[in-house]
Formats: sequence, C-alpha cells, structure tokens
Amino acid sequence: MVRKPTHMPTTDMLAAYASGAASPGVSLLVAAHLTHSPDSRVAVSQMETMAGSFLADESPAEMASDALDRIFAALEGEPAATMNGHANGKVANGKASNGSLPAPVAEAIGIPFDNIPWKFRLPGVYEYDIEGFAGEKVSLLRARPGAGIPQHTHEGQELTLILTGAMRDGERVYRAGDLAINCEDDDHKPEIIGDETCICLVVMDGGMRFTGRFSRALNFLAE
Repeated sequence: MVRKPTHMPTTDMLAAYASGAASPGVSLLVAAHLTHSPDSRVAVSQMETMAGSFLADESPAEMASDALDRIFAALEGEPAATMNGHANGKVANGKASNGSLPAPVAEAIGIPFDNIPWKFRLPGVYEYDIEGFAGEKVSLLRARPGAGIPQHTHEGQELTLILTGAMRDGERVYRAGDLAINCEDDDHKPEIIGDETCICLVVMDGGMRFTGRFSRALNFLAE
C-alpha cells in the first residue's frame, strides 16, 4: 500500500503553484510533492479548473500582432526546470529512473543520480546545490541514518520535502512526500531516523543561523 503524505503544502502554496505565481524553487518543490500525493494533485486540479472558469468569464483583450511570436521566444529561452514557474510542466505522479528522485527534480538536476557531486556539510550529511534559482537556495540533502542538523533557526522560510527515508523534528516525523515548513520563528534540531538514507529537497529564501552548542564555530564555517 502506497503511503499518503501527512504533512502537506499550505493551501496558499498549492494555489500559487496552480496559478503560476509561485517562485521557481517552490514550484519545483510542489511539483515533486505532487508525485507523492494524490490528494494534493486533486486540490491543484480543482484550483486550475476554478481559475479557468474565471478566465472564461473575462472579456477578450486585444493582443499585439507579435504577441504569439514573443511568447514562443520567451519559452525557448527558459530552462526546462523552471518554465512557467513549474518544473517542466506538472509531472503528475511519476518517479524518474534517476535513482529515487521524482521526475521534476531529476529534470532540474539534469545529471544521473549516481553522478551527483555531493559536498560534505556535516558528519553524515552531504548537499548538492541545484543551479538556476535566482533569489532562492535550492538543494538536495543526503543524510545517513542517525545524522542530525545542529540546532538552528532561519532568516526567512525553509521548505524541506522528504524524498526518501524519514526525519524527526521535535515531536513530528516526516516521511517520503511530507513537507516540513520552518521560518524565523522556529529554532529546531532535525535528525534522521530509521535505517534508510534520507534524501530531501530543500528550498530557502534566506540564510540559516546555528543557535545551539558550538554555534559560533558552525556559523563561521557556514559563511
């Protein structure tokens, strides 16, 4: 039996994705979440249908004679991973053959999973930055069972989508398809549980600041 995610994107996040108003990083994250969550796919579909009905009631607007040519030119210049603010369209429910990554994430990375040049961040924790998301830090994290992130807070919002494995943060446990949402009001210390390597997609629109033991040294190394 396929497990349904229990920690979901907010309604505002899904609506922004459905309307194309979400940032490229958030759009990628929501597209990846949709590959795990039938309930979220239904919600997004309903939002798109509702938006379409509103547009149908609008009076047609005149367009410039070269409008279609300019649209095609803009689309040709967009990276596949961020076209229209979505991850190469909206992959509904398929996993890529690229390791355990959802198809939208695999397309955004553009290289085989086994060739990802992971960088050491902390004991048991490795990261790969995904390029092409101006104003956002979008990355994959790979963490072994038992690894943890030292206590920290944020200068903005941090979205963490679990792709494989499980993570405990306080009293909450996040598994594949679940989304953890944290901001500057949260001071937390997540850890990887279970016996499976945890791979996460992380989207941040601000920095991270360590607050626990050895925070001064950790913040210096993170600069």
